[in-house]
Parts: sequence; structure tokens; C-alpha cells
Amino acid sequence: MRTKLLITILCSLLGLQAVSAGGNTSTTAPIMWPVSYTISSEKPFVYPLEEIGIIYDRAIKLMDGVTTPITIQADGVVVAEATSLEIINSTSSKSTEGMLNVHFEKQNLPKGVTYQLCLPEGVIGWTEMEEGIFQLVNGAIKTSFSVPSTLGPTSGTDNGLQIPDSDCFFIFYWHFETKAVGEPKFDLYRENEKIAEIPAEVTNYAFGEVQPVFDEYMTFDKGVNYKLVLPAGSACSIYRDDIVNEEIVCDFIGAYDGNPNSFTYTWCSLYTDHSGILGEVSFRFDRPIEVSPDAKVILHEIYPEQKILMEVTPWLDTDGNCWNLVCDFGGYTRDDEWGFTIEIPE
Repeated sequence: MRTKLLITILCSLLGLQAVSAGGNTSTTAPIMWPVSYTISSEKPFVYPLEEIGIIYDRAIKLMDGVTTPITIQADGVVVAEATSLEIINSTSSKSTEGMLNVHFEKQNLPKGVTYQLCLPEGVIGWTEMEEGIFQLVNGAIKTSFSVPSTLGPTSGTDNGLQIPDSDCFFIFYWHFETKAVGEPKFDLYRENEKIAEIPAEVTNYAFGEVQPVFDEYMTFDKGVNYKLVLPAGSACSIYRDDIVNEEIVCDFIGAYDGNPNSFTYTWCSLYTDHSGILGEVSFRFDRPIEVSPDAKVILHEIYPEQKILMEVTPWLDTDGNCWNLVCDFGGYTRDDEWGFTIEIPE
């Protein structure tokens, strides 16, 4: 009698519910909570809705007799309902993890809206019983994510720079993987008068990038105001054609004074080699070059602090009638999340 009383008191304190399945009564405790999701309120969702993962810190199972659906809602209105559920449990030497994969009919959610993934209580449970008495199940959750209206602002080349000529490097980054829409072009203005259209190259490495590709060498007169403008809709997400860029405007000041200018490489092997291991890196020039005595190429870390990682001696490679400055970093492994900088000193 005393044992039954203690169990009843414990169940009340935990907010437990008695549920019946197949004629056998078991007690569930809705106190399992996710540790992470494959969506985030901090990162805009630029993909078609198809699958969302909910991760727990234990092995999980689907509970019997669950009828309440998992939904996507906007302002309390259901816009999508799960079509199927999948459990993936994995165990390592350090931890066990369970993922509930929630599948939806593939669709593009409307842009510019914040949504909630709504998981009812009791959809999944722990594969074990707590002290042989209680079945732990998930608590009800609502977690938010947003579909952006556009690709948003860019980083990269700043406004107000003094730039002498087209050999200088213009580049603009988005935080999303991108592709070109048609054959985009930058409009080049001199004192607010359009003087040229410059082809825009949209690439997709770790992030989306776009830069002007000057077909001919061009100088920018000293003290004169210029600007490059990439029209809205010139690039889009690789996952959704309807999420496109906003207009990019880059104002700069000409700095060409008639004196011979320095030059830089026109292509780098890292543009196509993304193995994550830094071995030989080559820089191609569009004119005959020679390597200065005692020349060094420097590898910098840019995060979490700026510091020199190594200096290597470059050499000249003219095979294939190309002028390549080549340097070997000996298999240095880079962290693609933070990156690095290779410096060719003046």
C-alpha cells in the first residue's frame, strides 16, 4: 500500500500522464527535449521544405498510437503537415544520439515569412525505461525559422576605396550558395554617367561570390567618383530561383595618376582546388614575370587571431606557355569555417 502511494505522489510531481496501449497501462513522462535541429532561427532557410531533423541526446523510438500530426505553422495557421517520420539512432564511444527526421511534401514556402515547426508531446520516446517504471517521451515544442525575401546584403569590397585601375580586385560575398541568373553584368558609372557594362562572374565556393570581369585594362582617373552597380535579380540561391540578390552599389574613387601601376595574378589554383589540404598553390599572370631574389609568399591565419603561419619560397613555372608563380605549403590543413590569407608581398 505504501509503495503504491509513493508511486502516485511521484507521478503527480512530475506531471505524468497514464496512457493505455494494447490494454497495458504504462506511465509516460514528457521531459525529453531536443539538443539541436537542422533548422535555426539564426540562419535563414533558403531551401525547399522537404526534411527537418530534430536531434536528441539518446536513442529514441516512435510511440504507438500517436495521431496528432507534426506541422509547419505561420501565425498559428498550418501551412504543411508531415507525410512520414524516420528514426536514426547512432552511437559512438562518447555518446548516443537519436534523430527524428520529419518528412514533408517537397515545396517552396512563401518568402519573407517566419515559420514554426510544431512537434506535439509524446510522438517519440526513449528506447529504455526510466528505472523500469516510466516511459520518457518528448515534450511539446515550437521552434522558429525564417525564409528570407532576398539574398540580403553582401560583404567584401568596401565603399570609398581609392582604386587606380581594373587590375584591382573587386569581389562581393553572400552568406548563401548562389548561381547566376542569365548573363549578369555590372554597370560602371563615372560621375553618375554610365560608361560601360562589365560581365559579372557568379561563383559558388564556401559562399556565394560575384565579381566584375574586365575584358580590357581600364584606368580610373585620380579624384574622380566611380561606382559599380549590379542590378537586383542578377544572382539567386542555388536551391531556389525566386530568392535573388538585392542591388549592389560599390562607390569608389579613382586613383590613377599616369604612372605605371603594379599588376597582380589573373587566376589561382585555389579557385578550382577545394580539397581542404594546402599543398602546391599556383598564381597565373597574364604577362612575363620573374621571381625576385629572396622572395617569400606568406600564409596568414585570419581567425581567431591574425598571425603568420609560415613563409615559403616561390618559384616560376612556365610550362604550357603560362607564367605561374608556384609555392608549396607542404600539406597544411585549413579550417574552411574560418579560412586563411595567402600574401604575395609587393
